[in-house]
Amino acid sequence: MVVDTGDADQGLPGARQLWAGRFQAVLSTQSLAEPGYPFGSLVPYCLDRAGRPILLLSHLAQHSRNLAADPRCALTLGAPTDGDLQQADRLTALGNCRPLRDSDGDVATRYLRYFPQGEMYFRELNFRFHRFEPRRFYFNGGFGTARWLGVERLLVPSPWSRSEEEEALRTLARHQGDPSRPLLPGDANDEPIPVGIDPWGLDLRQGERLTRRSFPARLADLDGVGALLGLA
Repeated sequence: MVVDTGDADQGLPGARQLWAGRFQAVLSTQSLAEPGYPFGSLVPYCLDRAGRPILLLSHLAQHSRNLAADPRCALTLGAPTDGDLQQADRLTALGNCRPLRDSDGDVATRYLRYFPQGEMYFRELNFRFHRFEPRRFYFNGGFGTARWLGVERLLVPSPWSRSEEEEALRTLARHQGDPSRPLLPGDANDEPIPVGIDPWGLDLRQGERLTRRSFPARLADLDGVGALLGLA
């Protein structure tokens, strides 16, 4: 079943899809080397099943040292555009970023599904998973649209269990192998692989490139995903 989001807030769907579908952001931490100044780093991330960013960071990196001293930071995302940047969607999240237990297998499995190249960093180079916990968002969708948003507006936990999501991804992957009904165009050596799904969209990885296929309406249950994507 597919249902309308019923979201009357102008711009909110754009903010939510930007948050879920950018996969990289500028992480601004509190500089230890130059106190009082922000330190910006471009980092990859994926969202966990509660909608919070997961990052894989080196303990030697300057931003990791900064976070160990002060977890307060910001993530800034921008929608890609070939036109006027001032008219493009932009989102800044203020929050805290802290390391996770290495034993959190759910986090590792999910992140490495999105970024398989991170396996070496995690297993061999002692990179550590971190979770960013947003406190507040600031969304700018162009002139006259900038405003603050509460965490509850963008962090919408997945209604499905980990096993339900993984089964849906396996089902979609089987459809991807059908040349008559692909999820995204690709050749036999580089077909897009479904890596994550939530009520608002499907995440796919093609090689090292991540893309998001947004749904036209909110997905109420996983039984309706095939019809929504034209696979049923």
